[in-house]
Amino acid sequence: MCIHVFVADDLPDIVVWDPDEVSVLVARGSRAREVLRELRALLTIDLGAPEGTGTALLCFCGARIELPVGLTEQPVTAGVC
Repeated sequence: MCIHVFVADDLPDIVVWDPDEVSVLVARGSRAREVLRELRALLTIDLGAPEGTGTALLCFCGARIELPVGLTEQPVTAGVC
């Protein structure tokens, strides 16, 4: 099951892991650069996902994680798990 990223309101941090939904919640209005840094740390350090190259964020299975359109200038296409 791939990790999904969603934008949400009223979060205690910029990036929050939701293990019940296998998703990561990102605080609405956060800067994209900060979100990417926090997401990369959460995925690789806390969750053990492989390190992506450049700005690519990877799921446990190695597929790219799709980010909500509002976080980047262009949507990032996810691969298939």
